Amino acid sequence: MRSRSVMPALAATVALTATAFTFTAPTATTGSAALHELTYGSNILLQNQYLGNGGYLDANGLSHQPGAKYDVSTNQTPNSRGPRTSVWKVVSATGKANGSRVTSGDVIYLANQYSTGSYLDANGRSTRSGAKYDVSTTAHRTRGRDTGTTKWHVFGKTSSPTDGRIRTDDVVNLLNDYGSANGGFLDANGLSSQQGGAKYDVSTSYYSDRGPGTGSWKVLPAS
Repeated sequence: MRSRSVMPALAATVALTATAFTFTAPTATTGSAALHELTYGSNILLQNQYLGNGGYLDANGLSHQPGAKYDVSTNQTPNSRGPRTSVWKVVSATGKANGSRVTSGDVIYLANQYSTGSYLDANGRSTRSGAKYDVSTTAHRTRGRDTGTTKWHVFGKTSSPTDGRIRTDDVVNLLNDYGSANGGFLDANGLSSQQGGAKYDVSTSYYSDRGPGTGSWKVLPAS
């Protein structure tokens, strides 16, 4: 198992930066996005659905993976360790404009909003049982020769109406694009050794739900 550095929990007294959840105005070519439809440029939280509440996707502690910035785990309470560690901006990996709708099957980047920012990334083999790759963040979305490590295919479980668009409160699976979409599904796997309220370790899995809800993530507004 790779070694982890334990970064002390960020001081609880650090004032959190309030992030209003607003949709960027759609362009003329995309039409008007309805309320709750997820659009590019939006900031979100991702709540793991293991046993109904597997914690919130969170950047936590320095990573020792090559080219990595922060380790990734889930946290019981979003942004409880410091400003915006659990906030992720949805960025198109195919050139779609901010304000256009996010649709099931789209390829996205997830940009963590802590400090100067970093991108969710599959990096190195995981030693977790049933896991495929480790997950961390990286400063550059083109890390390494295969730039697919920072790209994620987003698949909605369902939505209302069933028009393929992703909405807040929808549950999604996220498939890493490494090796032609062969990087595995984003997954909560085992208790995390990180400090600061961390709950589960995060890696990728061969299966969309390795366990009950481990690979399912609810899209929530960041506030």
